[in-house]
Amino acid sequence: MTRINMKGRDMENLVFLGRVKSVNVEFCNPTKTMAKVVAKLDTEEEVETDCIPIRAAGKISTVMKHYLRLGVGKYIIKEGEVQGSLDTEGGEDETQN
Repeated sequence: MTRINMKGRDMENLVFLGRVKSVNVEFCNPTKTMAKVVAKLDTEEEVETDCIPIRAAGKISTVMKHYLRLGVGKYIIKEGEVQGSLDTEGGEDETQN
């Protein structure tokens, strides 16, 4: 299976959209100075970053794991899934000058 190459900030956006299931870091060289972040999506596809310094890869994966643990993807508004009450009346604007 081939992995889709992405930038770290784009992978973080996938977490916000609720598409990421898990995140891992893989080393790129034997000295373990370069690594890449690999994320598994809900469609069973995998995305990865380029080989970047291990410190940057660790920060990206840590942020993504925190977002997953917080469940940030559950709060995205998707088309057709309105929950709660909405004000559909064309009432007055609350801010007046």
